[in-house]
Amino acid sequence: MLTARQRELFDALYTSFLSEGFHSFTIDGAVARFHCSKSTMYALGTSRDEIVRRILVTFFKEITRQVDAQLTGIRSQKTILETYFSAMTTALSPASPEFMRDLATEEVARPIYELNTMAANRKISDIIERGVKSGEFSATSPSFVTLLIQHAMEQIQQGDFAATIPFGDAYRELGQLVLHGISAPH
Repeated sequence: MLTARQRELFDALYTSFLSEGFHSFTIDGAVARFHCSKSTMYALGTSRDEIVRRILVTFFKEITRQVDAQLTGIRSQKTILETYFSAMTTALSPASPEFMRDLATEEVARPIYELNTMAANRKISDIIERGVKSGEFSATSPSFVTLLIQHAMEQIQQGDFAATIPFGDAYRELGQLVLHGISAPH
């Protein structure tokens, strides 16, 4: 359990990371910036990487909470998949390009991001399989579609499209592409 001051510091770091990234985060810099003692800072983690890891785990838990809340009560697999990608976009909207870049490039962040991307891929795979079984999706090979989505999400995670489209928007576009292709709506 964190004290009120430690919680306040954690929240300030979380907000700072989301808006500025965390590449340049140091314990000494944060102590000076947030006017706290090192012992208060070290209550959040015993090292820079542990503090970063703790904040990133919280970030992904919050994304999962927000996305899952949006999916509650929806029965149509097509609507679930569309809502999933849209909710991901919304959940990622507070994250700056700097934060997303650091998430993709910082060694401490990579395993956390990969783990969460794998969990997202499993969820999407389950939705697609249920949609094929119910007749809502007509994929000849659900495994192939899932694999394409997985590779695209890994490329998004690695920042391959960062110069083309914001991270959060990339998930929405991927969802639109999967569900509607590139045909213009009539």
